[in-house]
Amino acid sequence: MKKLVVLLLTLIVISAGCISSSSQTQPVSTQSNGTATSTSSTTTTILKEKTPINPIKAIEKIKQYTYVENASARLNIEMKTGNLTQQINVSLIIEERGYVDFEGMKARIQTRTTTRPDNVTLNTTWIVLGQKVYVESLGNVTIENNTQFWRTNPVSLARELLKLRPIGNYTENGTLILVYSVPEELVLPLAELYFTTPEMNTTVTDATAELYFTENGFVGIKLTYEILATTTTTGIGGEVKVREKGLWKGITRITSINKKEEVKAPST
Repeated sequence: MKKLVVLLLTLIVISAGCISSSSQTQPVSTQSNGTATSTSSTTTTILKEKTPINPIKAIEKIKQYTYVENASARLNIEMKTGNLTQQINVSLIIEERGYVDFEGMKARIQTRTTTRPDNVTLNTTWIVLGQKVYVESLGNVTIENNTQFWRTNPVSLARELLKLRPIGNYTENGTLILVYSVPEELVLPLAELYFTTPEMNTTVTDATAELYFTENGFVGIKLTYEILATTTTTGIGGEVKVREKGLWKGITRITSINKKEEVKAPST
């Protein structure tokens, strides 16, 4: 699948100087409500009986879902050629909307990636049909076989995390929040998708996730992690050593469940 590192290399060429930004994401929260009835002489408040939150059942019932993700990424790219070292700091703002159908094994993901403060933007659409992935960007469509999406989409990641013991849990405004230390093998495919190319040696550290549940079901996930990727390639000036450090912060909100949408392969 097309990597954002390709975008980064393009931005390095077309942008003047370093690109930097910062962004903040807001945690998922919900409010619980009560209802009131009144008579001529008294007012009685009737509180809705709380339904116990069962995270596993909430995840199991999801057959299709839509989501919105807002994320930020900070990257430091260091390139060494002989005695010359060049460092580039890059910040990205990522906005993503997706539809996933587990029953039909199909998905549509639309991603908008913007650098700050230059505001260079790349729009990418991924159509996933089984193991075949169509990537549409800059007017071109590429096709490849890839199964990683079915492991890295938000609900699939939440399913895997629920098999583990959380390192913390608490309830805030009616929302149950489960906190996990994420094993590298779970988040590495996602990090490689956004940050690196296959020839890079990539490691993930300090990966944490928060899963959000209400009495209505699974409502979102917050994910943070750091990456370190290295590779050696050949450039005009000879051997080039590339070292990339990155920090990812993202919050995903589930916007609907079990509503089917049509997904078609793009024309090629």
